[in-house]
Amino acid sequence: MTDSPPISRRTLMQAAAVAAPLALTPQMLSAAGKPMLREAMILDPAIRYFNAANIAPTFRSVAAIHERETRAFQTDPSVERRALYPKAADALRERIAGRLKVTAQEIALVRNASEANTVAVRGLALKAGDRIILTDHNHPSTWDSWKLRAEREGLDLHVVPVPVEAKTPQQLFDGIAAAVTPDTKAIFLSHMSNITGIVYPVAEIAKLARSRNIWLHVDGAQSFGWMQLDLAALGVDSYSGSTHKWLMGPLEGGILYVKRERLAELQPIMMSHGYWLTDPANLNTAQKYEILGQRDDPRLMAVAATLDVLDGVGEAAIEQAARERGASMRQALAGVAGAKPFGSGAAAITGPVITVAFPGRDVAAMRAKLWQAKIATAASKVGGMPAIRFSPHVYNSDEDVAAVIEALRQT
Repeated sequence: MTDSPPISRRTLMQAAAVAAPLALTPQMLSAAGKPMLREAMILDPAIRYFNAANIAPTFRSVAAIHERETRAFQTDPSVERRALYPKAADALRERIAGRLKVTAQEIALVRNASEANTVAVRGLALKAGDRIILTDHNHPSTWDSWKLRAEREGLDLHVVPVPVEAKTPQQLFDGIAAAVTPDTKAIFLSHMSNITGIVYPVAEIAKLARSRNIWLHVDGAQSFGWMQLDLAALGVDSYSGSTHKWLMGPLEGGILYVKRERLAELQPIMMSHGYWLTDPANLNTAQKYEILGQRDDPRLMAVAATLDVLDGVGEAAIEQAARERGASMRQALAGVAGAKPFGSGAAAITGPVITVAFPGRDVAAMRAKLWQAKIATAASKVGGMPAIRFSPHVYNSDEDVAAVIEALRQT
């Protein structure tokens, strides 16, 4: 390993030629031809950020509104002023439901996808011997929570290995279908794997689950925000999402969707004061999952402000740009000597997460070198092999990707 010299503008432009440029729509570009959303962010301009799968930066307008409302809250925390928050929560549920093509009565506003996942894990009525199907790419909020419950209650926790090099949705479906038995009561999946970017064919798995009366919960932490979603059409029983990842919103914002027909089957995990409850009848809706006591009420306005920004771009444009950036960067990374990207990259089952191993190399040292160049990534491991995870988003430019490629070549 040697110290990397500064990366010149000319070198960046040469590296940029490795991958096809991102076809951003006109409304997503600034006058300088760079992603408009990046220029609207509070993120340090010196940082090239590739970790949306963990936390995405948010916008100046969102941070300003959150700070303004927090100050207003602390200036006057009276019950009288706080009466505006239940109305804000009602409006936000309606707005999110519209994006997800469901009803507001099926949406609970929680603190993050982990909390939503835990409600789904803990709220189902089960008995010893019941089978729960997971994959080995499930997030700890479902994997560890189910492990704890299974040990206590004698459940059959069946873990399906994700076929990392799968090329078709059918291969992913077949692995789940083969694990189903007459005792199967629930299937819990990550919509997109935070490990490799593999996207499961949720609609097809939902049809199978529905035919066997199996509860299907989908952890949408890695799809909510960049992917257009029609949860009613997908046919899931429950779905989770966070605002701080691909939605590019504030921390401690999340959603739990539960299909109206199955609300009675999923019990809440906590009952406290319902600060946002405007009518006791709403305890018969998904609002029963958000009776969690006092929370950061000003965050409601911050999430709404995030949606204002994204609505100005359009959901279709964001998904197209995210997919194209992920595919383009995957292609560029595959061209780096010694790089081993995981996954086939098949468009039908691949999202904007790229995890790359460098066999025989000190991957931790390579990541450290990237950070010295102000390139933010995440450490990962696939099949026991250390790797670097890149999760690009619509705010990343061609120049950002070129900087990554050149920095890797210099490590």
